[in-house]
Order: sequence, then C-alpha cells, then structure tokens
Amino acid sequence: MFQTKLRELRESAGYKSQQAFADAFGVAQSTVGGWEAGKREPNYDTTMRLARFFGVSIDELLDIANERAAPTAPPSDAAPPDPAYLEALQCLEGLSGEALASALRCLQAIKALDDAKAPADAAVILEKNA
Repeated sequence: MFQTKLRELRESAGYKSQQAFADAFGVAQSTVGGWEAGKREPNYDTTMRLARFFGVSIDELLDIANERAAPTAPPSDAAPPDPAYLEALQCLEGLSGEALASALRCLQAIKALDDAKAPADAAVILEKNA
C-alpha cells in the first residue's frame, strides 16, 4: 500500500522522522503524517514529485506493480462478462504505469461515491484525474 511504501522509501532515504522528510520535500509534517496514516493521498502532481524525489516509478511508489495481474477467466458455466466490463479492460490495456495509477484512483473514487461512503476528497480525485 502507498502509505507503507512511502514510509519505507522515506526511512531508506535517511529521513528518520516525518518532519525531516517534510522539510526536505517542502510540505507540512501533518501532510506526510496523513499520507503515511492512509488518511490522505497526494494529488497527481505531488505523486509525480514524490516518485522523482525517491527515484522510483509511480508503480513502485503506489506499490501497485504486483497488483496488476491479468484478470482471471470466468468459469465456463458462468454468465458471460458484462460488455462494459470488457470494454473497460480494453481501455486499460497498454496504458503506462502513471496512467493506470490515475485510472485506479478514479475507479476507487467512483466506487466510493457509488457505495455512498465517499471520502471527502473523492470528487477532487475524480476532477484531477479526469
């Protein structure tokens, strides 16, 4: 997960405290604390800055490189998949790691809105990643 990976990267880069990293990165300690606690997520531009700061890919920073497994085929006796689902998968094929991370954030925000338990920043996530 992003918050765990961020902490690992921060500590391996020699920033033993959130404050030390916040000062070097140019954000408030509370911002770093929110990221590492999983209460906040950086916007796209900040995510890019974080990846560059630590010299890692967006996939590695968001800890999603291993999450992108190919979808499993449905059992032969299952109903065929929804055409909209298949179209969505086709749209994701060939996207860069950055584009996939953006799409994932959008899908998570849409799901949260659909579940009626949207985090306060769900609409902002959708707006920034649209």
